[in-house]
Amino acid sequence: MLFAQIAGSVYAGYAQYQAAKAQAKVMEYNALVQEQNAVIAKQQAEYEAERQASSMRRLAGKQRAAYASSGVQSNGTALDLMMDTQIQGEFDRLAILYAGDIEAVNYKSAAAGARLEAKATKVAGKYRAYATAISGASQAGSTYQINNSSGGGSSPTSGGMS
Repeated sequence: MLFAQIAGSVYAGYAQYQAAKAQAKVMEYNALVQEQNAVIAKQQAEYEAERQASSMRRLAGKQRAAYASSGVQSNGTALDLMMDTQIQGEFDRLAILYAGDIEAVNYKSAAAGARLEAKATKVAGKYRAYATAISGASQAGSTYQINNSSGGGSSPTSGGMS
């Protein structure tokens, strides 16, 4: 009985350790997914920024054509309006890239957090396993001591049979 109690405690501790390792693997996988999301966010922002720039080029062309067809010279107010349109378009493009950078940083931070949590889970799993094994051994020792002091005559090898 004493041996079974110790073996059960060791097995329970090992199971806790294995569960912690499995949980840590899930967290590591989540970190990889977050890193992939960071790359995707950056690529998506670059794509949207290029679409914005392309849209601004088309708009500038339409403005030039409209001014030319109506006889407006490309100087003075017309030129100021076209430049303002280009400047605002560039601000929009840069805002899209900035938002993509922020999103990527957030994903990278989440990945780093998941990795730290995975490491902490592994360490905690080891300590829980040790604590379970030690607690079980302590309980087994107490049981053995109680049985021997009460005259039960139980020994660790006899399993309580005399």
